[in-house]
Amino acid sequence: MRLERIRLKTFGCFQQQDFELSEGINLIFGPNFSGKSTLVNAIFFTLTGKPIVPRVDAAAIKSAKSYSGTAGLQFVEDGERYMLFRGTGKRFQLRHEKEGNWHIVFDDKRITVVESTLKDKFGIMHDRLALTTFLREGEIFEFLARQPATRRDILFALLGIDKLIEVRERFIDARRLAKRERSRIQAHQNSLRFSAQNAHKTEIERIEAKLKELEAADSTETGDAALIAEWRQNHKQAQIQLDTLTREQTETLSGFNSISHLREMIATIETAVKEAAGLETEREELIQKIGSLDSQIGGLTNVCNTLHTLIESDDGHCPTCHQKIEREIVQKIIEEKETEISQLSAELETHKKTLAEKTESLESRQELEQRLQTLQTKVTRLEQLEPDIDKIQTEVNTLTTRLSEKGVLEQETTDESTNNDGQSVESIPENIDKRQLKARIDSERKKLEKLKQEEAVQLDRLERLQKVNAEAEQVERTTLSLELACAGVDKTIETLQRQILKPAEEELHRRLEQMELFGRTRIDLQKQHLLPSVKIDGVDRSLMLLSGSEKMFLYLCFKVALAKVLGNPGFFVFDDPTLHLDGERKTLMVDFIRKLSEEHQVVVTSYDDKVRQGLEGAHLIEMKREL
Repeated sequence: MRLERIRLKTFGCFQQQDFELSEGINLIFGPNFSGKSTLVNAIFFTLTGKPIVPRVDAAAIKSAKSYSGTAGLQFVEDGERYMLFRGTGKRFQLRHEKEGNWHIVFDDKRITVVESTLKDKFGIMHDRLALTTFLREGEIFEFLARQPATRRDILFALLGIDKLIEVRERFIDARRLAKRERSRIQAHQNSLRFSAQNAHKTEIERIEAKLKELEAADSTETGDAALIAEWRQNHKQAQIQLDTLTREQTETLSGFNSISHLREMIATIETAVKEAAGLETEREELIQKIGSLDSQIGGLTNVCNTLHTLIESDDGHCPTCHQKIEREIVQKIIEEKETEISQLSAELETHKKTLAEKTESLESRQELEQRLQTLQTKVTRLEQLEPDIDKIQTEVNTLTTRLSEKGVLEQETTDESTNNDGQSVESIPENIDKRQLKARIDSERKKLEKLKQEEAVQLDRLERLQKVNAEAEQVERTTLSLELACAGVDKTIETLQRQILKPAEEELHRRLEQMELFGRTRIDLQKQHLLPSVKIDGVDRSLMLLSGSEKMFLYLCFKVALAKVLGNPGFFVFDDPTLHLDGERKTLMVDFIRKLSEEHQVVVTSYDDKVRQGLEGAHLIEMKREL
């Protein structure tokens, strides 16, 4: 992208004026308050929709007496000429020149749509332009004063891996839930485990064989013995089924009096879950407020520190405008800012406390939702069991009535001396009477029924254990998949950082070597999160301990290096980069700008005659202060 013209209307101190730009170096020269920084702000605002100074509202950059202001840029991209206009009232318009005529390509006020259009068509993004292309006054000090975590977030946004971070966090949350589910299933497995040995099978076969002999002997004296035996067998099987279903019903209702009681609990939980709806939104809003308050407090703290430096200075004059400092006024401003910081800090603590409460409430709601799902499953199972139990109970009652009519159940008495649990009947005496025979048959049937009930319980338990084991395997596979996904995302983030930051480090070192400003200099951008320290001649030094000129040169080299690997739009804009530099450093800065202009278009502002002389031959835009 090559800038050709800046067009302003009721923007800053300009009513309506155009400024031509050329290739190479463009020097915007003039005294303070002549509008140099306004032109820099106009370029940045047109491309991004935001003032170049953070936390400043766009409405503040229009002319004081106008309803709105408009800034425009004419530029060339891939051989095509475009004209971009943006108003402080959020109006945006993009024009394209075809055959000498301008045609409107896009005209909208929706911010997200506008920024998406600029990103897709020209690769323009606010954060990337701010860090790699533009230099505003005081930017370097604000950048170096940021916390490592903040610089890391800036780095992630620039590298485009902030979305990968969000994906990783979601994988981590899912993995946490999977581990919790695995613990629950393991506890369930432990409660269902039992000995796999089937000690009842042989005994059941023996008793069944003996019953056949006893019933055969009994059938010789009762004409309908075969029918009664069939009824007894059906009665026994139906009773086993009934006992199994009743036991499952009791276990499912564990902790509740009835299914109605269970439904009441479900309704109560559903009401609680509905009342807790919207907690995610409230929590996200609190997080955004906390982040905004942190930023405001940091900005106000920087302002207070700067003002303290001014009033503590022995010079007594502003280093920027060289006007005399009114200490009482500055002290009053400091007190106002500190009061505002205290108020914001109190508000921040309140929001943090509320955030903790919302987070706890959200976790409670999630537990309620899991409990609700479990109870609903129980209700569904109970509704299935009720008709089955009623059907089998009717069958048992019918068979009981038939057996009673035959007098079978009335004769169920057990002879303890001949029918102990540990003793079996090996033979049937020929002279046994009918009463003794029936007693022995009943005794053996009771034993058989008890054994089969125990076997049915074991089979049911085994079936449930197998299901739980299958669930455990599925959860284990899911957990492993999530572990691999998290590791894969981490590897992708690490590779992306290495592929982008390593070339940036090489370009930064190349620029520093050209400047010959330091000795042997090494910087690890990936490890140090964007310039917190620099290793000079093998010794780590904090950037905050370097001189002002050293910081400026290092920061500019860093911008150029990062712009090269992230994709520079084709130009750089530096607002008074020689501020606070001595004569020798100014000459070095001029050389730096000239070398940079061999590859890129450069727009520079200055009020220093030495800079003007050093950049002789550059396209000059001379500004005058309006009286």
